[in-house]
Amino acid sequence: MSTAPESDNEFARGWKVLAASFLGIGVSLVSLVFYTAGIWIIPWQDAFGWTRAEIGFSATLTTITLVLSAPFAGQLIDRFGLRTVSTLSLIFFAAGLLLVGRMNGNLWVFYGLTVAYTLVAVASTPLAFTRAVNAWFHKNRGMALGISLTSTGVAAALLPLVLTPYVEQHGWRAGFALLSVIILVAVPIIWLWIPDGGPESTGTTPVTQQRIPEDSVRDIVSGIVFWRLAVIFFLIALAVCGLIPSFVPLLRDAGLSAETASAYLAAIGVSVIAGRLVTGFLVDRIFAPYVTAAVFAFVSIGLMVFGFGGVGFALVGAVALGFAIGAEVDLIGYYTARYFGMGRYGVLFGILYSSFSVGCALSPVIAGYIWDQTGSYDLALKGAAVLVGGAVLLTLTLPQFDQEMT
Repeated sequence: MSTAPESDNEFARGWKVLAASFLGIGVSLVSLVFYTAGIWIIPWQDAFGWTRAEIGFSATLTTITLVLSAPFAGQLIDRFGLRTVSTLSLIFFAAGLLLVGRMNGNLWVFYGLTVAYTLVAVASTPLAFTRAVNAWFHKNRGMALGISLTSTGVAAALLPLVLTPYVEQHGWRAGFALLSVIILVAVPIIWLWIPDGGPESTGTTPVTQQRIPEDSVRDIVSGIVFWRLAVIFFLIALAVCGLIPSFVPLLRDAGLSAETASAYLAAIGVSVIAGRLVTGFLVDRIFAPYVTAAVFAFVSIGLMVFGFGGVGFALVGAVALGFAIGAEVDLIGYYTARYFGMGRYGVLFGILYSSFSVGCALSPVIAGYIWDQTGSYDLALKGAAVLVGGAVLLTLTLPQFDQEMT
């Protein structure tokens, strides 16, 4: 048995799991679909005559499907094992995208395919791969989660650069075929490097202090701590998810050029990565609710400054939004593992992720309504700052991790 401290061994022991999780999240539904959505709008308008509202409704269908299916996908992973379920999920997801590339322009067929590929892809979202990271990392759990989820930021930066010229040259159907190939290339690595369990399942040094709760899912979900977490992540999503797609129109309304507005949007992407890494590093060293409260207090102040100060503080707003989005899924996984253990991680993460997704589904509608009524997003920014402030206060009521849950 190695005598080196566990924290020194974790990255040496678990680097394959971390790399495969990084790759899996990078080719998952939350990366490939979300960050390529804008590429298909004009080609589909030209090919089929669909309106942007009709195309945009597919995002609503994706969110609804995620909300309803995430807890059940978590149960499948808990019951049948992470490696088998997640790799099959990716294969079916690739097949679904390939079928989208072959559709004939019937809008209802498109909607049906959207629901279908979302349904089969849920089990290969961060719901799956954060489980692997949590099982293999304890002392460096926050940092490992942050690293694995930075792949969404990498996807946000690389996919438009690679896919946009490819689609212009070869057409949108070839673009979906390329996405399917990207997923399938990743599948063998994920199958080989993602085990069903933690280090103890492979005969390596086990992760200590990994609690498997005896409580039933019903007991945990009815507890006050679980509901506090659900409300915290709902408030954060409700506050910021609508501001991300509104950010460029907000800046354009203020008179900035498209190029300048896009540069600020890029700043959000960089801040997402920074938020994940900084938050992950800190929660490994400081009581996580204190870190969470500090990060979201920074977000609240940044949004308030942007809301009152105007476009001159756009960079402050961009960094604040990036940090908010960059901390959310990492923290859902971190708190699920630390408070409730790994025994029922899939279904519990799925429920908390659904709470977050509901907030994300409502937020753009509310932000759009505010703009329709007032002609600006100022009230949306100020309201978001207040919502995040409420999440900060609620976070400070979370108990110690070894405290009995009620």
